[in-house]
Amino acid sequence: MSRNPVSTHYEFMGPHLTPLVVAGLAVLPTLLQSLCAGGECPPRPLLSLDGVPSALQALFANKVAAVTAQQLTTATAVILAWYAWQAVLYLVLPGRVIPGTLIRDGTRLTYPINAFSAMVVSYAALFVICAAYGPSPLLWVSENMIPLCLASTMLSIVESIGLYAASFRTVDTPASAKKKNDGKGGKVPALLALGGNSGYPVYDFFIGRELNPRLFGFDFKYFCELRPGIIGWTFLNAANAVTQGVLVSGSVEWNKVLPAISNSMWLVVAFQIYYMADALWNEPAILTTMDITTDGFGFMLCFGDLVWVPFTYSLQSKYLSMSPVDLSPSLVAAFIVMKLFGLYIFRGSNGQKNAFRTNPGSPECKHLKFIETKRGTKLLVSGWWGIARHINYTGDWLMALSWSVPTGFGSLIPYFYPIYFGILLWHREIRDEHNCKLKYGKDWDRYCAIVKYRFVPGVY
Repeated sequence: MSRNPVSTHYEFMGPHLTPLVVAGLAVLPTLLQSLCAGGECPPRPLLSLDGVPSALQALFANKVAAVTAQQLTTATAVILAWYAWQAVLYLVLPGRVIPGTLIRDGTRLTYPINAFSAMVVSYAALFVICAAYGPSPLLWVSENMIPLCLASTMLSIVESIGLYAASFRTVDTPASAKKKNDGKGGKVPALLALGGNSGYPVYDFFIGRELNPRLFGFDFKYFCELRPGIIGWTFLNAANAVTQGVLVSGSVEWNKVLPAISNSMWLVVAFQIYYMADALWNEPAILTTMDITTDGFGFMLCFGDLVWVPFTYSLQSKYLSMSPVDLSPSLVAAFIVMKLFGLYIFRGSNGQKNAFRTNPGSPECKHLKFIETKRGTKLLVSGWWGIARHINYTGDWLMALSWSVPTGFGSLIPYFYPIYFGILLWHREIRDEHNCKLKYGKDWDRYCAIVKYRFVPGVY
């Protein structure tokens, strides 16, 4: 088998429509941020179908085109400084270094586990800055959300172009290949993702060509997956929460701003900070996900990590910063139960999968039933993975919904995330099923006959 076989399976409407996908994704976060600016979310004219064309035109002129070169330059400098800060923490903070999964060229890359420490240090730095300067830095972030989103979008495009160009380089022969070749080395092409070598440049640029792009040991995909975007998302939430407190209290004194923040805002911020902290605390679990093991690192993941996550996942707090909602104690309790139930499913299922893959003979895995495959691997048919084939997605979506329901039902925009995320998980489930069918063949059919449901037992 060739080191980098030509890709023949296409996703996201195939190579010929990929330019439309790229263009649509590139503008959507900025559009959504523009729809939630100026005190209305969305602007009132957009609620009438007759007024949509003129309202969108006015929105572009007043919100996006109105961004000055100086604003964009400042926002770009801030975003670059944030990336640099996270890169320094990635490199210098202590932590375990653990191996990832075995990749198809016989190598096993290693990864530093210090993302949670990076979050703690980042929040400590934010606390010091806010203690010294008050709410002003966070208010600046909230007021410049559109320039920051535009800057992040442009930088993600530049990085994706660089990643695509770098994927054509040669690298040193992996140690595993040297052993098979009597110790002889030399140069070989960079290892590409099986789905990212179609020969269609725009498609490969989007889907991700190289599997694990690294420079002097710095893993770009792994770095972007959990650090600048996901930690930055919660910083945007903090900016939106402080903005609400300032608007409600009419003050910039912390002792007046914080009590003025609504319980719905505190709930959204707490839910999402917990999600982030939980993901970073369980950082090793990401090493077995499709993003790390299978997908190349191109515009899809780069833009998703650096733009989509922070600027669309924060729409709930953005909406609440302009339209505070006070929840009854019973609703607060109900939303907390929804969140915890989703987290229980999500973390329990992913933790069980990771533990079984790492050490199936461990005490926590001994009771689990599985089937042997012809590949020599095992497929779980009990525990969480006996309930549904993608039960972790079910828990993930419940958590997504719990982030939006505290905003009430005054606007559809805060529900963008659970709507989009449901579609994404459905699409990802289709991809998973296809890849597993190719990987396991008839063993996958046998597995599906035992674990019949995909998401919800008895439903789907």
